[in-house]
Amino acid sequence: MPARVWFIAFGLLVFQSGCRLPGWNRPVSRPLATSRQLCQQGLAAAERTHWDEAEKLFAKAVESSPADPDSRRHYAEALWLRGNREEAVAQLLEAGELSPEDASLRVRAAEMLLELGHWELALQSAQVALDLDPKSAGAWAVRGRVRQARGMAREALADFQRSLQYEPSNRGILLELAELYLRTIQPERALVSLQTLADTYPPGEEPQQVLLMEGEVCLSLGRYDDAVAKFATAAVRDKPTAEILWRLGEAEFLAGRPARAVAAAQEALSLDSTHQPSRQLLGRIEMASRPGAQDRR
Repeated sequence: MPARVWFIAFGLLVFQSGCRLPGWNRPVSRPLATSRQLCQQGLAAAERTHWDEAEKLFAKAVESSPADPDSRRHYAEALWLRGNREEAVAQLLEAGELSPEDASLRVRAAEMLLELGHWELALQSAQVALDLDPKSAGAWAVRGRVRQARGMAREALADFQRSLQYEPSNRGILLELAELYLRTIQPERALVSLQTLADTYPPGEEPQQVLLMEGEVCLSLGRYDDAVAKFATAAVRDKPTAEILWRLGEAEFLAGRPARAVAAAQEALSLDSTHQPSRQLLGRIEMASRPGAQDRR
């Protein structure tokens, strides 16, 4: 989901279910009431994609009620989307101090810190989230991402698996897990994760990216005909790319169908004339077709 769309959905959800302090249905102070009203206006501005206006409204909400963690949460997201990322983290951490039992704030802070490259701080924030809520799928997932960034593949796999225990149909985590399995040369497990992911979509609606990855896993397993089927489906599921068509050509070549491989590679080059993998594939096919040539696949 694009970041801006995510922000709107996140903001609306939080406002509906979380932009309320304990005892929200009791009378609140005028500054807090003003802050909530400004939050509402900020979310409406965000929904219209008026990001500058949204940021200003959330800033005013924080100014009206500095002790309200939810206004700071919204302000942090607006700052993040507008590129003021260090300040966004500062606001989110402040929100966490104001709401010490809210694990989701620590999860989001860890995600931001990770993206900024502050791995140790991100790990600390993720651990605090887990201490607050050991069943938080998001906390386990972000800790897995931090560990993966630090080259701790085995520990990252364990964290992603733990995340799925609490949210087994989380598409993002299933995809990340499959990618990590593939990177660590565990194609069979990668394929299981991808098949589980594909099952979360109605038949025929699996995203192009999932089909592409399934094809790559089938290639690594030597299942060339299956790879061809996946890449061919990916090519028509959405707008084809040179990468997909090159992969299709590679699978066709390995399956012993060089003419089809040439057609796929040429189609890839028609989309991107500079695509070197497709040019290299055509060179390999030509060499393999020469009389007496060894199989160079």
